[in-house]
Amino acid sequence: MASANVAEVDLAVIGAGLAGCSLIGRLQQLGSNLNIALIEAGRGPGGRTATRRRRDQSGWLLNHGAPGFGLSESKSEGMEALLSPLRSAGVLQRDERAVLSLNAQGDLSPANNPEACPVGGWWHGLPSMASICEALLDAADSVQLSRQFETRVRWLERRQGHWLLENEDRTWSLRAKRLVLSGTLLAHPRSLKMLAWNDVPLRSAVAEGGDVGLDAVLSQLERSQAEVRWNLMVDLGVLALNGGQLPAQIWLDNDAKERWKVERLVLQPQSDGRWGLVVHGLDSGEAITPESQGRLMAQEQQRLLQLLPELMQGLPVVSAALQQANPLGVMRWGASRPLNHPLPEELQWCTTSAVGFCGDWIEGPGFGRAEGAISSAVNLAERLHVDR
Repeated sequence: MASANVAEVDLAVIGAGLAGCSLIGRLQQLGSNLNIALIEAGRGPGGRTATRRRRDQSGWLLNHGAPGFGLSESKSEGMEALLSPLRSAGVLQRDERAVLSLNAQGDLSPANNPEACPVGGWWHGLPSMASICEALLDAADSVQLSRQFETRVRWLERRQGHWLLENEDRTWSLRAKRLVLSGTLLAHPRSLKMLAWNDVPLRSAVAEGGDVGLDAVLSQLERSQAEVRWNLMVDLGVLALNGGQLPAQIWLDNDAKERWKVERLVLQPQSDGRWGLVVHGLDSGEAITPESQGRLMAQEQQRLLQLLPELMQGLPVVSAALQQANPLGVMRWGASRPLNHPLPEELQWCTTSAVGFCGDWIEGPGFGRAEGAISSAVNLAERLHVDR
């Protein structure tokens, strides 16, 4: 039970990925005077755009989730207002490097499928993808914003017109007038197996029948599915490029995906001349639980490392570096992309329970993509500002 002197805010935002940070950034632009708390399970902001740093290499920045994202030419006024300062500051820039396709025979050619070549090209963050979320939060310093990292919310309670948030052992708590979830974990049954929880926190917080809108949200999410990725990170060392250039990404075609169970390869230069590689491995479908996760991570690391000589045969300079390459571990990307049952936009805000939602799982043209995460956050921010 939380103590009586729990900190209280106007708005609690759970998740510091693109959606959560875009929501806060847009609220700041709109002149919000809300007292906001941002709560994130990871060490810092980023979510899908998180960046891996290393204690033994101070300048190492490896984008181990999304290496970039596509943006439509036609964007809403609010979304353009949010992104324009990032472009002007050089934080968000076009990635002009090549994107290639790999076939099942190991041959490389220019990519031409829509997923690998989004309309409007690829955009990435500089000096890293995490810089996008960091810049959005730094711009929001004019609002009353507190940031709580390395904190996983486990318990939610709706009490006397407020939300009570607590971590697993209830050593941390927060009270909020309004709540926004920028991810589905606290509202989706996948948390039951994955984290060995015995309830879906949002469902336990508001009993069925207490909020018809929230009932519809939870019913929709219960049917939704998302893809899992196992992302292997590798330090390739300094490569003998001799003035040559490496592609930004290599996407496997359907036959190659079927053969190697890999979606794409991402190559990223480092400031000291080294190169990082991220292999986006496909999921086998085996249930992920606290007991199985360690074994699955070790299994995927071994599998993907063994595939590298085959996958890289079309890039001799990278292939030659593999013997001295240093694997840096595997990151499990639990909801890399939603597959179905998007949440309708009209359910983004549940007035009765004062809870809202944003992310790439919201219905719209950007569903399943970073653009959808940003767009849904902008839409929700504008609604919250009007309803303040």
